[in-house]
This record gives sequence, structure tokens and C-alpha cells, in this order.
Amino acid sequence: AFWKTELDVSIQRANTGDFKDIKVLRHRILGHLDEKVLEQRLRDLGETDMLHWTSSFGHIFWAFFKASPGVQAELDQVYQEFNMTPSHYSAVHCRVRHPKATPSNVYIKGKSNSHPADKSGLPWYGDNRDFAVSVATKAVYCARTLLEDENRNEPIYFFSDSNDLVRYMAHELPNPDWRAANATVLRNSTDMAAIKAIEPIRLIAREMTMENAHIDRQKGRDPPAYYGTFVDFLLATNARCVTYGI
Repeated sequence: AFWKTELDVSIQRANTGDFKDIKVLRHRILGHLDEKVLEQRLRDLGETDMLHWTSSFGHIFWAFFKASPGVQAELDQVYQEFNMTPSHYSAVHCRVRHPKATPSNVYIKGKSNSHPADKSGLPWYGDNRDFAVSVATKAVYCARTLLEDENRNEPIYFFSDSNDLVRYMAHELPNPDWRAANATVLRNSTDMAAIKAIEPIRLIAREMTMENAHIDRQKGRDPPAYYGTFVDFLLATNARCVTYGI
């Protein structure tokens, strides 16, 4: 009913109705669930900017927001630590705590049995761990194919909603001493594939003392608790390209 009638009423109000003389209107639509329908409606109205896969969201975001001093300080520290400059690095983002992240849409309990992984973190053992590492490995391989000759040695910044996954892929695996000390547990095919994926490249990540708190699922914390989420978001927006592991 919404797409067939209610949206038409909203559009009529904005174009020729009660709101036609108002300069700024807001209409809330959870559009990603019916993206094709939404974009077809926009085309029917003569719109050429389809929102997705354009720079529109970025322009809108930067028109309304800028990094707070605390976030900016953390962001500057990462750039300085890794000697990175905007548009001269790639990024890999792995979303492994989402309720439908697994191929079979299996419900995954979090580190707290009373909450799902999206709220309390992905348990770092067994099939859950192997699943997350496999997603990251595939994403890293994809990112490697996007390294062009002139920037073959550029760093790849790795971030995820799982702190354990970031620590493993970007801090532990690239460390020869850690791998030697854990050689007996790095023998399965999942770990071997991950090692092979990261060996030829410079995969980096900030220290995971500051987790990527889920703004929706982990509410009520002090503002600095969410800095990590925004730091990684801003690093992604400034990357030359972003590869998603989902």
C-alpha cells in the first residue's frame, strides 16, 4: 500500500500540494528494502540522481556534519601513525555481526548468551571465528585485485564490527613472532588461506582498544565510546576505494 498509494500522496503534497512552497522537506523511507521500486519512482519523476552509487549522500553528509574535536584527534593520530594521506590507501570493511551475515541466516548468539552477536559481539571461536576469517580473507583478495600498478604498495586499511577479527587479520597474522608462537593452532585451511591473503600486502588497522560500538544496538554509552565507529567511517570515506566483506 505504501508504494502504490501513500508515497504518491506525499509526492503530490511536495510538488503541487500543501508543501509545495516549503524549501526543505523530510520524508522518512527505509529505502534499501525496496531500492529498485524507490529508484523507479524517482526516474518516473524525471530524476537522474538515483542516490545509490552517486556522490549525493556524501555531499549531503558533509553539508550537515563535521568531525567533533575528539573524533578528529583520533583520526589524525591514525593518519600520522601509518603515514597515510586521503585517497592514497584502500580500505576493507567486514560486517560479520549482522543477524543475516551467515550464508544460511543462522541466528548467532553473542558473547553474552542473552543478546545476539550484533549487540554483544561475535564469539571468537569455532565456526563463528572461521566464518568471520573466511569473509575477511575473501574481501582482502578482492581488495588486492584493485591495487593498480602505480599504487601497488599502498596500504589497505582493515576495519570491522568485530574487534577480534581486526586484531587477528591486521595485527596478529602479519606479526611473524605471533605466528611462530601460535603455529600449532594455525594449521586449518581457514587460517592458512588468511595468511596467504595478507602476506603480499600491507594490511593495517588502528589498535582495537577502542571498539566499533553499534550505534543502534549498543546505546547509552558516553560519546567517546563511539569515536572508533566514526573514525573508521571517516577513514573509509577518504579511501581510494572500499571493498566490502559481507
